[in-house]
Amino acid sequence: MTPPTVCRTLQQLRKGGAVRAVIGLLHTDMHQRGTVGSVCHLATSLISLAPGVKGNEAVAKITKRSKSGKVLQDEEIFCITEDLTVTILSKPSHPEPKQNNTEEEQADPTANLTFNLRLSDSELEAKQKLALPFVFSKEKKTALLHPGPGTGRILYEPDANDDYDQEDPDDDLDV
Repeated sequence: MTPPTVCRTLQQLRKGGAVRAVIGLLHTDMHQRGTVGSVCHLATSLISLAPGVKGNEAVAKITKRSKSGKVLQDEEIFCITEDLTVTILSKPSHPEPKQNNTEEEQADPTANLTFNLRLSDSELEAKQKLALPFVFSKEKKTALLHPGPGTGRILYEPDANDDYDQEDPDDDLDV
């Protein structure tokens, strides 16, 4: 099967609802990068295997995508024994960043800007008093939503001099 046919079939299985899970094995070194990317895009879970530090160990990198779009990633070190049982050894230890970088964390990112992001007290007060153009007071809302007497209407009564053609209403335009 061609890669587009495989992707189309996987997409149909995914949207059909009759199939709960499709498990596939894809050797990424045997296919083009675009094909691998397309299949990975369709997958809701990916498990990438790589050799571990020791000879009999391997590392599984797990990526899960939920329907909401949230991506969860995890890694586990495992080994396969001679009787073909999988034993999870541990999760790899990632060194934590040093806590000595407090100066960098506390540095103000707005310190060297050419414009001011903060408002003075007088500017803040003026901003709070400002009436926004499309925020109406109750009186104005009432007047707009419930027109009272005296509202204007345009009544058109054609007279004998009007040259209005029912067949071509735009006849008087120079088009």
